[in-house]
Amino acid sequence: MTKFSKFRSYLLSKKFLVGISFLVGLILGYILGFFKIHTIFSYSLPKISIDFSWLSWFGQITPNPTFLSDVAAFEAAIIAFLVPLSIEIISKISERYNSDVITRSFNNTWENKILPPFLLINIVAAILLRFFVQDDINSVVWKIVAWIVLLVFMYIAFAIWGVINRIKAFMSDTKSVVNQLYEDVEKSIE
Repeated sequence: MTKFSKFRSYLLSKKFLVGISFLVGLILGYILGFFKIHTIFSYSLPKISIDFSWLSWFGQITPNPTFLSDVAAFEAAIIAFLVPLSIEIISKISERYNSDVITRSFNNTWENKILPPFLLINIVAAILLRFFVQDDINSVVWKIVAWIVLLVFMYIAFAIWGVINRIKAFMSDTKSVVNQLYEDVEKSIE
């Protein structure tokens, strides 16, 4: 491989193109800001106002602090049961086919990468909130953090559902497992 072909492949790589697009955007933003081009648009475009008053009910709901204990207990149970069981089930399937393709495929999904840290962070946040929030549960900060804990809890529930469905697919759909094994063999041959 010549130096020119290496240089050409580097120029066409995604990292290089992302870096160039970042630099172009940075320089363009600086130039437009320096010449205050945005002021032209502020005078020529119509004024847009968005009414967020329909979100006022959101601030009127005061979460009950006891739900934090429930969130922490549920997520601790998920860490205690789902994570080890899913690893054991996937490793048994990998042993059955004598290949680590299934394990790699299972571990490389975004749900499996993100689920354990999200569980731990949400448990710690729920326990800290439960411990520190005692008197003034009508504060704005309390409401925002409680809603964030609840939304992360809902996200975790959907991620758990995705992991369980993926495990079911690995256990029941032998054709997809065999297809993954064939793809792995083809990649290793190439």
